[in-house]
Amino acid sequence: MATQLVRDAMHVGVISCPVETSVADAMALINRYRIHAVVITEGPGHLAGILSQTDLLRAWKDGAAYEQVMLGPVVNIMTRSVITCMPDMELDRAIRLLNRNHIHRLVVVEERNDGRVWPTGILSMSDVVRHIDEQSK
Repeated sequence: MATQLVRDAMHVGVISCPVETSVADAMALINRYRIHAVVITEGPGHLAGILSQTDLLRAWKDGAAYEQVMLGPVVNIMTRSVITCMPDMELDRAIRLLNRNHIHRLVVVEERNDGRVWPTGILSMSDVVRHIDEQSK
């Protein structure tokens, strides 16, 4: 069997919003697209962070009033240290990253000449399971 790459299993494209987006608007994206996280971008679209349902629960748990959290910008509660991968990474290595870091998704990025990374897709645990299932048939 040929080596499987992230690009073989990833979801191409990302649902994203800028850092200044309100948490309420980001939450609306999460609900509308039935996803568990939204990629946060800065400037012309390079990766700034990710806002997951876990980030939302953590913000509310830490004592901030629901309304205060929802009206504030996503930059206040997003995860800044995003674990990423490239489309040409071996899928086995990406699975190890997911497991070792106890995360549910990797943001798939491409590096541009300016040294910043730009989100191009998502590799979730569900994507991996679906891909493995399809390959076994």
